[in-house]
Amino acid sequence: MDTLICKDNLPSSSTSTTTTSDRTLDSSNGSSESFEGPEKLLEIWFEPSPNYIIKDNSSTNIGLRSIERGIWDDMLNIVKCKIINMIENDHVDAYLLSESSMFVYQHKIILKTCGTTTLLAAIPRLLKIASEHCQFHKVWRAFYSRKSFMFPERQSHPHNNWKDEVAYLEQLFDNGSAYTVGRINGDHWFLYLTSPPNDITSEDDSSQLRHRAASSSTDVDMENQCDLDDQTVEVLMTELNPKMMKKFYCENMDNDSGTEGGARVDRETGLKNLYPSAKLDSFLFKPCGYSANGLLEDSYFTIHVTPELSCSYASFETNIPLAHGTISEIIHQLIAIFEPGKFIVTVFKTQGCNVDKKHLVNSLSNVTGYVRKDRILYDFDGYDLVFGNFEKRNK
Repeated sequence: MDTLICKDNLPSSSTSTTTTSDRTLDSSNGSSESFEGPEKLLEIWFEPSPNYIIKDNSSTNIGLRSIERGIWDDMLNIVKCKIINMIENDHVDAYLLSESSMFVYQHKIILKTCGTTTLLAAIPRLLKIASEHCQFHKVWRAFYSRKSFMFPERQSHPHNNWKDEVAYLEQLFDNGSAYTVGRINGDHWFLYLTSPPNDITSEDDSSQLRHRAASSSTDVDMENQCDLDDQTVEVLMTELNPKMMKKFYCENMDNDSGTEGGARVDRETGLKNLYPSAKLDSFLFKPCGYSANGLLEDSYFTIHVTPELSCSYASFETNIPLAHGTISEIIHQLIAIFEPGKFIVTVFKTQGCNVDKKHLVNSLSNVTGYVRKDRILYDFDGYDLVFGNFEKRNK
């Protein structure tokens, strides 16, 4: 059964007041220096690629990119976050949020939020927006993932625990599967993903509105997705070096926050050198905390840092092709900047296109100064996942 988008089969959602762009520390458990850095990551594809969307000759922005800013603002109220800045290029709109990031392509959306945000609660509104404004009446694939929380007791429904999150997702999507990756008694990672509908190549169902661009004539082959090549790499770091974290605090509360403070952090830490040719949008919060989005052609990267000693955390995520640098190179650059006590790496890549699984697994090779606790390969429907867990040697 396909995932149809209609009012009758969506759980209800309600709007909530957005937060400010100043950093809000969670004091609900008696601590004024704790913040839930690990993010919830949602990715919904309404089409396999932009080539499947009916083109509107009156606008260069089609599909999800045609949606007005105010509509996104309203949806993000449900998540309990707000937009603080935006950059764009010919392929994607990148929104910097008060709690992480959102990337809007013509055919898909990636929403990543930290803290005690209620990300999943916004899915019904998101599906309604896609249906009413873009005529996306079906979901092609959906992905939801997160690292184990530092303070799970502070989360609100449906994020109280993984079981509740999966139950909520199962109300919304068909053909879903849920996994726990890694050691239950250590750092681990949760993943929920759906399989694509069987009728993805059907041209006689007008409700799907799936059309190739005139320049493309090759049918989609679900066994060989070369034209749908997709890869996401995440590096999730904890127990960061306190000395390195000082750079992520405001030096002067009056003029060192916002985009100016973000630019300072980029220079002093070397984060701007990860992808020197990328378009970068970074932000330093008061009194501390950092977020950045970067765009490179049709790809993105995003970085978020919680520098407080009691809950230090940094995340890096990108779908930039490996032609711009190997996974090992990226890991070593990040380790040099943050010096984490522990970190997790996930590499999620479409199958086919002569992908060498041995090479994929070996991409999480030894890291100098660290012990690899786990290296696991998963074979999903259309995707391979490599998970690696590292701890500092002689910790």
